[in-house]
Amino acid sequence: MGEGLPACFRHHRGTFALNAGYSCSWSGHERSVQGFTLIEILIVLTIAGMAMGLVVPNLSAGLGSIQMRSAAREVASSLRYARGRAISRATETAFNINVETNVYQISGKNKIYTIPDEIRLGLVTADSELTGQDSGTIRFFPDGSSTGGRVTLENGNRKRLVDVNWLTGHVEVLAEISE
Repeated sequence: MGEGLPACFRHHRGTFALNAGYSCSWSGHERSVQGFTLIEILIVLTIAGMAMGLVVPNLSAGLGSIQMRSAAREVASSLRYARGRAISRATETAFNINVETNVYQISGKNKIYTIPDEIRLGLVTADSELTGQDSGTIRFFPDGSSTGGRVTLENGNRKRLVDVNWLTGHVEVLAEISE
């Protein structure tokens, strides 16, 4: 058993293993098996460091995009909830937003929702729905219609628009790419 194997292998319980500390070669030429040199390890670490230098900035840019999409979806979801609440309870429901403090609230609910500070908000609504210099309302009616409007979310060159159709109350998220 073990015929044809170099002498550096030992037989133990039906398996063959390399004897520690021996040099081994299949071709008959002795070669020392010792591991990696310090230079080889430094080269590998340098290459890995350069690769991480390229990946990390791209990763952080992607996080801003994810944060923007998430905030736009949350605003759209809250607007849809307000519309559904107006229809199901047969009463007006208001989506109140303050673009200076990055908060919004739905009438009839105590919860105040916040948008990350990195995102700049904007509001386009009917003049009669402006409640202050930095705040306003998009109102939904029991028949599903609304006062209409647009909530704008901006972060750097990324921009998301959440539109509310005044006639149907339909909420839609649109991406706008600034150049």
